[in-house]
Amino acid sequence: MSWFKVVLRGENFLLNLTGEPELLGFRVTHYVKAGDEAEAEHIATILVRKNQHLTRALLNPPENPTRLECESVKRVWWRRSSQDGRYTYWHMESSAADSDAASGSAAEPAAS
Repeated sequence: MSWFKVVLRGENFLLNLTGEPELLGFRVTHYVKAGDEAEAEHIATILVRKNQHLTRALLNPPENPTRLECESVKRVWWRRSSQDGRYTYWHMESSAADSDAASGSAAEPAAS
């Protein structure tokens, strides 16, 4: 068994973390012990799906599912516990608007 650093990205999570529902994305790093990269990704995904803080705050209806994908899996020689399990959140609407602005595809206001 080896240590792996697994970075996961979650999108379309309708969460109530502050008393107001917000559509959020997040990135989280987990250090897991596994036999190979596929097992490490599987274990890290289970850790996110079983996170009680996240599941209690989740408000997505079945017709609007969340997305969770693996960004990277790397074998490491040690576990950096200061980074393990830390979530970084962002607002999905603002990140979509930022990418539209960066690509120059922002919607033009209608002429009257």
